[in-house]
Amino acid sequence: MLDRPELRNQVAQARDRARATRSDFKRQNKPPRWDMVQKDILKPLLEVRERVADELSRRDSSDSLAPIDRDPVPNKYSELVKKYYEKLGSGQ
Repeated sequence: MLDRPELRNQVAQARDRARATRSDFKRQNKPPRWDMVQKDILKPLLEVRERVADELSRRDSSDSLAPIDRDPVPNKYSELVKKYYEKLGSGQ
């Protein structure tokens, strides 16, 4: 369903990690490390969901007043950008 290879790869990697975590739990009764689940499975899926939502918004909105197109923030700067917008939104 995803036409961009990088999005498909992110979803496939997250799915493989989830499958490995589940098999470790089933075979060895080893509980998942939730910090790793958050970082390696949930975060990539949330990023893909956000990019898909942006793409759908851009495709559906032909009479938008403001352009929705924007380049994604590189991973190494995403936390800084998040803090910037939080600070901006709080009025500081």
